[in-house]
Amino acid sequence: MAKILYFDCISGASGDMILASLVDLGVPAKFLDKELGRLKIPGLAISSLRVKRNGISCSQMKMKWSAPREYRHLHDILHIIHHAKFGSAIQERCEAVLNAIAHAESYAHGIPTDHVHFHEIGAVDTIVDIVGACLAIDYLKADEVRFSTLTEGHGTIKTEHGRMPVPAPATARLIKGFRVKRLDIPTELLTPTGAALLTTLGKQAATCPEGVVLKSGNGCGAKIFPDHPNFLRAMLLETGETLDQSAGRTVCLLETDVDHISGEIMGHVGGLLMEKGALDVSWTPIFMKKGRPGYRLSVLCMPDKTESFVDCIMLNTRTLGVRIQTVKRVVAGRTFREASFMGRKVREKICTWNGSLFSKPEYEDLARISREKNIPLIELAEKYAAVRRVPPARLKKT
Repeated sequence: MAKILYFDCISGASGDMILASLVDLGVPAKFLDKELGRLKIPGLAISSLRVKRNGISCSQMKMKWSAPREYRHLHDILHIIHHAKFGSAIQERCEAVLNAIAHAESYAHGIPTDHVHFHEIGAVDTIVDIVGACLAIDYLKADEVRFSTLTEGHGTIKTEHGRMPVPAPATARLIKGFRVKRLDIPTELLTPTGAALLTTLGKQAATCPEGVVLKSGNGCGAKIFPDHPNFLRAMLLETGETLDQSAGRTVCLLETDVDHISGEIMGHVGGLLMEKGALDVSWTPIFMKKGRPGYRLSVLCMPDKTESFVDCIMLNTRTLGVRIQTVKRVVAGRTFREASFMGRKVREKICTWNGSLFSKPEYEDLARISREKNIPLIELAEKYAAVRRVPPARLKKT
């Protein structure tokens, strides 16, 4: 049995429509208000109200804050979310959605990702939409997210860059490869935030999966059309499908072999790739043709980031080619907490897998104590494991 969260895109999708549909589905607005308080945005308050769209009862999100409305870069937003200390699954989803929008905006406007001014996602309400949707999906404990054929309007819209066609350039990039239907409505229906949430976190399905409907909800934004129901429908279903959770998420493995750069350059490239949001980066010493020593650079990334990471590898290593493979990635569940050790605070990663538990202290925290107290790091690790009573190399049943 599996729980599937299905979005029926009757009239496009935006970040606030997605969040409102999940609240209408049963995620308490008070829960979101409390959790989003971790973002430390001054005066932020979240609530919902009931409205009607073409006679259909829907939820609509209401939010207020006292922080100034300003542009932000990707690293600014990721910094805010990182310091909120959400669970690893929520953190990973937020980063994936934000990176998707960043790369779409970068491609659409022909500028580096780090230089993108987030007029679309820099606003507080859109950050809240993304983080709130990820929190809500986690709250519902859905095994998988799916969505219908995407719908969009037509014509042009006014943006920070002037008049733009519908769909907006970033949206057009995000929906590449997905089924889309144009509706006879002369405005934007599918926003970059809505497109990024659906295409990054979900899979497109031709029809709603067969199963028992556990809950359903309708969410809307501010736009009202006299002849078309402008809302998004979300359904939580229990299906007879068996989802192989151990199969993990699909990711891409990028590899290249180089024998013409130094270890310092390789280390610099590895750092760049991690800053760009790579899931993992490693390089292995190898011997290449004619006995030349070299490195095999291996990078894991989400499938929609492949193009960006290939560009980074090619430009910064001057390699002549990159191999691309689709692989499955299995990860343990992760949460973080602070522990007290030798009078210092140590961040601890708590990992779970199939009912088993193991913990791992953050290297930098133990290394700091090692330097301050002049105690070998290996000795500190042994003492920490003994004090915390969680063997570092063995799983413990919970």
